[in-house]
Amino acid sequence: KAPLFILEEKYSGKSTAEKIKDVRAKMAEEGADVHILTSLCDIAWLLNIRGGDIQSVPVVLSYLVLTRDQCIWFLQEEVVDDTIRAYLKENHIETRPYDDIYTYVPTIPESAVVLMNKSSVNYRICSELNKNIQVINKPNPTELMKAVKNPVEVDNTRLAHVKDGVAVTKFMYWLKTNIGKIPMTEISASDYLEARRREQENFIDLSFTTISAYGANAAMMHYSATPESNTELKPEGFLLVDSGGPYEGTTDITRTFVLGPISDEMKQHFTAVCRSNMKLANAKFLYGACGLNLDILARGPLWDMGIDYKCGTGHGVGYILNVHEGPNGFRWKIVPERHDSGVLEEGMITTDEPGVYLEGKYGIRTENELVCRKAEKNEYGQFMEFENITYAPIDLDGIDPEQMSPREKQMLNDYHKKVYEVLSPYMTEEENEWLKK
Repeated sequence: KAPLFILEEKYSGKSTAEKIKDVRAKMAEEGADVHILTSLCDIAWLLNIRGGDIQSVPVVLSYLVLTRDQCIWFLQEEVVDDTIRAYLKENHIETRPYDDIYTYVPTIPESAVVLMNKSSVNYRICSELNKNIQVINKPNPTELMKAVKNPVEVDNTRLAHVKDGVAVTKFMYWLKTNIGKIPMTEISASDYLEARRREQENFIDLSFTTISAYGANAAMMHYSATPESNTELKPEGFLLVDSGGPYEGTTDITRTFVLGPISDEMKQHFTAVCRSNMKLANAKFLYGACGLNLDILARGPLWDMGIDYKCGTGHGVGYILNVHEGPNGFRWKIVPERHDSGVLEEGMITTDEPGVYLEGKYGIRTENELVCRKAEKNEYGQFMEFENITYAPIDLDGIDPEQMSPREKQMLNDYHKKVYEVLSPYMTEEENEWLKK
């Protein structure tokens, strides 16, 4: 029962009325009379309303039913204040108590055609529909609509990444200049980074619980430090930090920091991960390609070494919503239940996060967010490319330039030039001297 807030059009880029109209148009295309929507992120996106009922995901516990002339939102009505009520009335949205979805569903006439994604609608709703009702079992139309960010959402996400980049870079400066001089642990480092994020304007909350993993802990992909596992940081080896925050947009960034001496093997793997990240970020491809077609660009440098990482290379990112969203993503293997091999459309934001994980030794990951956009169009078709919208240094102490081609060095130098241009106005003189180097 967390409070609700309206995402104004200067953030959403599209009114609720327009979004509802678009979904109704899709329903008409499918010949559906009723659309049952139970995915909380889809509901939040459609209504331009956010809440706080799930940690790090600003959604509202609810269900929604859309017909050709009604929009009914089933939620805990006590959270609807006068401002929200007026907004809902203006958009012709009716509210009903949360559990009334179960008395509503059996009243849907058997002549109706219902559109719903049965993989996300619960068993009780599915089983209480009249058995004679025709069900169109397809992904929610909102899934693709919210994955393709409009220009306002993309601009706001860029702005969020500037703030996030400032926080991460100030953290990196503090970490690199103080390691071995003051006591540090995985948790105290994570707390310092969170404090830098909270200084930024419009910061809402963390995108997810920060992964701050030192040494062998980083080989566990989703390790989260606890008071029991909290490891002291020493001036040697790697610290991997995967973190993010929603501001005007949602960020997700991973950097692996070199805290002191590392072996040749560690440097070789760190450099390969950087090369992998840059190769994907600088891809140019024909429209119609999906993440399955491009994954090899990131995985290639590691496969050449006989190494793999047992996860996807990247996932779609929600807009002030869940940090993992489909249908876009990068992976080499078709995983039917993941639904993330969709065509890459202009405006989709996807992470680029290859890594090396050696159990009992160390983990390395470098993660940026890429926005898909159109490049040139010619007799071969519409070419597409990515814009890298994450701005934070990749630790050059882990890079062996001998392992990089001239083009790879140029890509990294161009990226760091952009990082400096974007972040330097917000950094102190000392931080900028370090950042320039």
